Amino acid sequence: MKTRKFVKTLIVCCTLAAVAAVFLVFYRPVFLWGDTYYLPVLSGSMEPTIPVGGVVLIKQIGSSTPQVGDIICFKLTEGQPWVTHRIVNVTNEGFITKGDANNGVDRWIVKRENVVGKALFTIPYLAYFGNFVRTPLGFVLLITIPAALIIIDEAKNIVKYRKGKRR
Repeated sequence: MKTRKFVKTLIVCCTLAAVAAVFLVFYRPVFLWGDTYYLPVLSGSMEPTIPVGGVVLIKQIGSSTPQVGDIICFKLTEGQPWVTHRIVNVTNEGFITKGDANNGVDRWIVKRENVVGKALFTIPYLAYFGNFVRTPLGFVLLITIPAALIIIDEAKNIVKYRKGKRR
């Protein structure tokens, strides 16, 4: 009986942790902690290095200067999406970038102040999961149903405890 209760408690704790993790990762602002961002990859310009549907973790560069070969994330103008491309040349004006899957270099020069950060690593296909979680069906399946099951289980435990107290 004690083993069953331990397993049940462990399942409840793991479910709570999973629900909390899903909530924190996909329902928070893009800013994760300190100087690290995560961004979904929406185009195939960096394939196969960064696949479409992946999530790339970006670390702010601070005072360091990105080098040729680094993958950087930048924003050309306000209101435009962030772009993640590789530096192929460094000039006095800024960085010349290129997507790994693109034939030619980008037609713009990225100024240092437009660089958001440097890519640390990619988690393939995580953006698809994130998009699913943001849908009504995904929210119900991954947040609402597990939370309801935990609440129902705890309510049963409370009722069972109160019945035992009355006797």
